Formats: sequence, structure tokens, C-alpha cells
Amino acid sequence: MLLDSFPLVLSGSLLIVTAIAWYLWLTFSPFKANTNMNLLEQDKRAFLGQLDIAVRSHLMVLPSLPIGDVLKSGKWSKTATALNIRKNRRFDFVLYHRRKMEVCCVINLIPYNTKSSAKEFKLLRQLCKAAELPLLEYDMKPWRDVTELRRTVLSTCGIEEEGTPDYELPAPREAVVKLETIVNPDCPKCNSSMKLRTMKKGSQAGLECWVCSTYPNCKGARMVHS
Repeated sequence: MLLDSFPLVLSGSLLIVTAIAWYLWLTFSPFKANTNMNLLEQDKRAFLGQLDIAVRSHLMVLPSLPIGDVLKSGKWSKTATALNIRKNRRFDFVLYHRRKMEVCCVINLIPYNTKSSAKEFKLLRQLCKAAELPLLEYDMKPWRDVTELRRTVLSTCGIEEEGTPDYELPAPREAVVKLETIVNPDCPKCNSSMKLRTMKKGSQAGLECWVCSTYPNCKGARMVHS
């Protein structure tokens, strides 16, 4: 009888010793962690940089906020059920008014090889519509027209701007693989040196651009990321 029960006793003892060792390791081992330096994937980081340049004069950009932190509803409603199901889902970007300190609109990026008609995006549209919260959707891509992005977002947020910029900005390139800042460029019109300035009025207010050093004699200009 004792010999028959010996394997069970041995197994039980090993389990107890293992449990004690695991507990001691958890209790006395030092904390180890690494910083996630990037936070966002590459395409979202690129969009965040462009969006911040476009709207920083009026709006703050809050990335990756949980839907449940932005939208709320009655406890036992159909909307509450949908929010609970999607509680781990996040809005890619939330636009927050600098002066009023309130949410103006939200932005989602449609991943590559994903249709905007997917069920997940339909539900988010329905939830935002129910909350009367403007929702903008953009396809993933490495670069976009910052001026047009600014115009669309500010208009959606009910922010109107009057006037046009003093500088003649060239049309943006169709595609850019990587955004790079131009250092001391030459004027595209007269080849003179250029100075970095921040536009103060018009639809591009708040954006940085290189302006010809001979301005206003020459109105050549180019965006920082062009």
C-alpha cells in the first residue's frame, strides 16, 4: 500500500515545492519592463504628425482613446450593450477643442486591405450618429495634403477661418514614402535663401513653411514637409 501511494506523495510534494518556488520568485524578483517608444504603428504616427500640424492652432489631438471613454449611454440601453461589446475598441484620434475643452470630432483610419463597409465600422458610425459626434474616416497612407486635411477637420468641427495665406504654396506631391524636413532650402521661384515662418492667417494658419528671404518681392514658399 505504501509503495503504491509513493508516486502520488512524490508528485504532490513536487507540486508544493514548485508552488513555493514560484511564489518566492514573484515576491522577490525585481520588476523588469521596457518602454514602448513608438506607441503607434508607423502609418498612424505619420497621420498623427500631419494632423497635429494641420489643426494645432485650434485643436488638440488625443490618440487611441477607448470608445467607452468618449461615448456614454443609459445603463440598460441597446447602445450600452454595443459599447460593452466594443469596450476594447478605440478611436484612432479624438479632436479636442483647445479653448472650449470639449470633444469636437473623432477620426478612424481604415487599415490596408479592409473595406470601410465592414460590420465593425458600420457599428461605430451608428454609435457616433446616435451621440451626434462627427466621425471622419481616412484610408491608411503615408502622406496626405495637410492643407485639405486642415480644411476638412476644422469645417467638421464647426471652426471657420477667413482669408487666404500671403504665400504662394506649390501643389503637394502625390506620394511620399517618408516625411523629411527640408533644411535651408532654396526658393523654388528665384533660388534665393529661405526663412522658416509660421503662417498666422487663412486656412493654413499655424502651419510652418519656408518663405523666400526676399518676401514680399518674391512670394515663393514651400511647406516644411514638401
